[in-house]
Amino acid sequence: MAVTAPRKSDQYLTAAVEVARWLEGVSLTDDHGDTSWPVKPEISEEDLPSLGWGGLGPIVFFADAYRTLGERRWLDLASSGGSRLHNLLDTLDPDLPPGLFTGLAGWAVVFHELERVGLDFAGDTAKVVTVLQDRAIRGGIGVQWADTTEVLWGTAGIGFLMLTIGVETVGDDALVLAAGAGDWLLSQAHSVGDGLRWDLGAGPLRERPGSAELWFPNFAHGTAGIGAFLARLGEATNDDRYIEAARRAASWVLSTCRTEGDTCAAHHHNTSVRKGDSIGPARQPWDDSPMYTMGWCHGPPGLGWFFQELALATADAEWNGWIERTARTVRTSGIPERREPGFWDNVGRCCGSAGVAEYFLDLHTWRDDPDDLAFALLLVDDVLARATADENGMRWHNVEFRRDTPELPSETTYFQGASGIGLALLRLSRHLDGDDSSVNWPHEPDWTRRAP
Repeated sequence: MAVTAPRKSDQYLTAAVEVARWLEGVSLTDDHGDTSWPVKPEISEEDLPSLGWGGLGPIVFFADAYRTLGERRWLDLASSGGSRLHNLLDTLDPDLPPGLFTGLAGWAVVFHELERVGLDFAGDTAKVVTVLQDRAIRGGIGVQWADTTEVLWGTAGIGFLMLTIGVETVGDDALVLAAGAGDWLLSQAHSVGDGLRWDLGAGPLRERPGSAELWFPNFAHGTAGIGAFLARLGEATNDDRYIEAARRAASWVLSTCRTEGDTCAAHHHNTSVRKGDSIGPARQPWDDSPMYTMGWCHGPPGLGWFFQELALATADAEWNGWIERTARTVRTSGIPERREPGFWDNVGRCCGSAGVAEYFLDLHTWRDDPDDLAFALLLVDDVLARATADENGMRWHNVEFRRDTPELPSETTYFQGASGIGLALLRLSRHLDGDDSSVNWPHEPDWTRRAP
């Protein structure tokens, strides 16, 4: 009898099952029999209802685990988590933030993923989109949410949602709302020479006055993320105003980039003190931290997402070269080796190896370069080597070198915890078996297309 050799994907599926076991073991059951996940189960039972740093990541993970593995056990957990979220939607907290990864908009992503595996949450997805429509702030130019510009918390991220799940759910009304978000963002832009950049917006500035001196060029909180939304909006609406603004955003971002050796990495942030219309340089205490990071949120992978949106919107192959530069930057950076305290101790989806590995899976889908796949495997193998694995399953401890106790407690979250890493393991296992599918994240570009 012939023995079938194990597939390379099997080890990643096995690891994903161990992640599932840990997440199942730390789950909580409420009085209705529904399931939730604490953010830091080693510390408390607090379960924040948000997608990035809260307890909703495991719902998406279990839906994807069922889609990949077909085990009813994982579908039941996803469904039970969705049922609890449904109940929260029925008694919606009016103070819940609107953001894609910090509040209500992220709920639509969760419900949409549950729909993809055959569960009946279409009405919940539509309700989230409708509530976001109702809560949009209208007055002045366009529409916005929370006086916030950026992708993770604010208007650009919700704009991405409207262009994807929103259009699929409520049709052209969502496209109109996305265009309103684009108009508001154009009204908030700051000209710098030939370029455009954005601060965080009046909402964050009220809460954190010091952030008035921060300008983020990268995807999270910054100009690359906003520019990516405007490029996608321009293509969707055939409106050159948005595409031109995205080009100008790229002009400013590239002015901040380190490009020697045919690479491309933008400074983590720029600091300045505003005096009327003038901008003067300033130093802040956090400038002593590493200034060029490699994660998708504040590093080259997020820039690559922006350049891909520009390539698709403009059909200009020039942006393909900039995407290739971002890949070269990461591959030559030295990660995932721990070279100095804090340089690369993060294994998570946000700021860490799991997110970078998924970027290289994006690139492998895009251009079929075996080096991209090899680097993704290198990163994920390193993530597995750093796991805590025991009779309870598999999870990770990130490191915060600025703290007296640098090892952080394990999280269940998408951005910094086991659910996000587990999703990367599931995607890699499918990719190795010839399935390029992924979670439908609204803010991520289409990598099955390439500018001519």
